[in-house]
Amino acid sequence: MNFKILLKKIFLKSQLYVSLCASLLGIFVLKEQEFYQINFALVIFLTFWNGYLFTIFHKKKTALLINFIGFLLISFLILYFINIDFYYRWIIVLILGALYNADIFNINVREFSLLKTFYVGFVWALTLVFLPLQNFNWSWFFIIFLFVSAITFPFEIRDMDRDPFPTIPKVIGIKNTKILSIIFLLLSGILAYFYLQKDFAMAWLITVLISIISIIFSGKKRSYEYYSIYLESLSTMPMLIYFILNLKN
Repeated sequence: MNFKILLKKIFLKSQLYVSLCASLLGIFVLKEQEFYQINFALVIFLTFWNGYLFTIFHKKKTALLINFIGFLLISFLILYFINIDFYYRWIIVLILGALYNADIFNINVREFSLLKTFYVGFVWALTLVFLPLQNFNWSWFFIIFLFVSAITFPFEIRDMDRDPFPTIPKVIGIKNTKILSIIFLLLSGILAYFYLQKDFAMAWLITVLISIISIIFSGKKRSYEYYSIYLESLSTMPMLIYFILNLKN
């Protein structure tokens, strides 16, 4: 097994990489709200990782065992290091996230194929805004919802020939899907400009620009790495750009 295949299995197939990307986006939200705690960041990471493992591997008994252990671990971390109110919110997020692909409960939001991308954006927004923040922030909720939905649309373009059900690109076409994605990104940028602190807004606007370019160049024939590494990495951009902008401070 060569190094590239090993890396792919460890970071991509295990859902470790997408969970890290989501966590960096969550840290960016917490930093902007001046509410960052390492405990929150750790719980967000483990929640995404456990959630993605369930979504993809829940038909395997071994995976369900890992999910159960993850549930116990995260429960302990929240109840011991945070508080019960956070735990109640976490349970809500957990249930809504599980509904995305919970065949074992005969519930599967993915079957509503035209809504699934929006549902992904919705669950990410809940996990990164509703879960950690004491006071619900509507501007951040919609910024995350619009951004995550926008960068998820290209994955539907990639999967057009494989999906046996109607999806947004199949219904409105690739070009219009990209336009919809760009509109969502621009709306998230407008909200960021008006509602985020200056340096954070700048980092977000640069991310929006990079994301728009990435969406334009997406397509069915793009490589696996383009989607699973580069497009997934867009979630890390706000925090990385913010860090770069503040290096001199």
